[in-house]
Amino acid sequence: MHRIFVPREAIDGDRVVIVGAEAHHIRTVLRNEISEEFTATDGVGRDYLLKITRFSPEAVVCKVMEERAPETPETLNQVVLMQCCLSSGKMDQVIDRATQLGVSRFIPISSDRSKFRGDEDRSSKKTERWSRIAGAAALQSGRAFFPTVDSVRPLSRALKAASEADVKLLLSPDPDATPAHELLPKALVEIDETACVYLLIGPESGFSEAERRLAVERGFLPMRMGHRTIRAETAPIVALALVLHHLGEV
Repeated sequence: MHRIFVPREAIDGDRVVIVGAEAHHIRTVLRNEISEEFTATDGVGRDYLLKITRFSPEAVVCKVMEERAPETPETLNQVVLMQCCLSSGKMDQVIDRATQLGVSRFIPISSDRSKFRGDEDRSSKKTERWSRIAGAAALQSGRAFFPTVDSVRPLSRALKAASEADVKLLLSPDPDATPAHELLPKALVEIDETACVYLLIGPESGFSEAERRLAVERGFLPMRMGHRTIRAETAPIVALALVLHHLGEV
């Protein structure tokens, strides 16, 4: 059954009025008809079984047949991906794949070697695009919560997002960094259920030495994944899978 995004403000009791792109999708792409049912999500935790009751020139009017808890539960501990900006297509891939895996928040970062260079207006447009990608990936993967995508911020400010109680991990190619198979069991075995896991990953050329020192000073634990060199857009997905495995989520 198809899933559609319906903003919470469109739901009034058992009546739902869908407009804009979602209404066009229902009418023109899916070719739904009166009395047909479909699943909708509000992006903030609830799913709904809706039945189409009426079409108007600009809207699709539905009735809420059932309100449901999401079929795909969220991770017990929120996982936050702090990703230095990659080239546009690669960043899109990371947002999409990481959303499917269960990331709850993205913090895009500008660093000394990151690909992002732009003003506030360009940053806002990037954030809007990434938010749309995250929403589409959440719908596709059955999630009822859509991840939040923060505005692009410099590394020094991004590092302040994590608290002392959170687990903070820095993906590092440094041979002296602790291997993931040794670090993660120790770091995540007794994690408090209210704590978040912050995963910090650099751009294609990596962090500068000064940036790595700053992250470590802020409590981030350097972690390396094996001996192979992998692409920048692949690294966060592998690291996330390892973290989620040790959290018991995959």
